[in-house]
Amino acid sequence: MPLLLPEKNDFELTPAGTHVAVCYRVIDLGTQLIEFKGETKKQHKIMIGWELPDELMADGRPFSVHKRYTLSSSTKAALRKDLEAWRGVPFTDEDFGKFDIGAIIGKGCFIGIVHSSSNDNTFANISSIMKLPKGQSTPTPQNQTVYFSLNAFDKTVFDSLSENLKATIAKSPEYARLMGHDRPDPSVSDDTVPELSDEIPF
Repeated sequence: MPLLLPEKNDFELTPAGTHVAVCYRVIDLGTQLIEFKGETKKQHKIMIGWELPDELMADGRPFSVHKRYTLSSSTKAALRKDLEAWRGVPFTDEDFGKFDIGAIIGKGCFIGIVHSSSNDNTFANISSIMKLPKGQSTPTPQNQTVYFSLNAFDKTVFDSLSENLKATIAKSPEYARLMGHDRPDPSVSDDTVPELSDEIPF
C-alpha cells in the first residue's frame, strides 16, 4: 500500500484586527522543557483562551484564540504585561501570592490579532490586550468555560481536554507526582482572589 501525503488541513483563520474578546479557559500546563536559542530551560507554563463573540466561523461558532505564557510575576514577563494592560492598572507586591489566575475567566477585553506567515502557512497571533471601556458589557462565553489547575487536580476536567493538551500536561513533573497519589497534595494552599475595585475587571 502506498504511503500518501495527507490532504491539507484547511482551517478558518481568525480575522486580523481589534476584537471584543472574553476569556473562557485557563489551563495549567505544568513545568515544561523549553528550547530557546540553543538553550533548554524549565518553565511553568499556562495557556489562556479567549473567544471573539462578534467574529463567527462558518458554522456559527465564535472564533477563539489562545496564548501560552510562562507563569511569572516578573515585570518583564509577558503574562504580567498582558494582565496589567487588561486590568488597566499595575499589580502591587501585595497582589502576588494571592491572585488566582482563574479570576480572569468570563472577563472581557479588547484583543489585537495580527497575521504572520511561516513555511507557506498563515497564523493568527495575539499582538495586544486592552481593557474594555467603562460601561461596555462583557458577553457571556458560548464555549464551555474551563479552569484546570495542577494544584487542585480534577480528573473530569483533565479528561475533557484535547489529546494534545493532555499529552503536554502529562510531561510535567507536577502531573507525574500527582499520578502517585490518590488526591492533590494537601499542603497546597487555597488562596482566594483579593478584593479589587469594581473598575478593575479582575
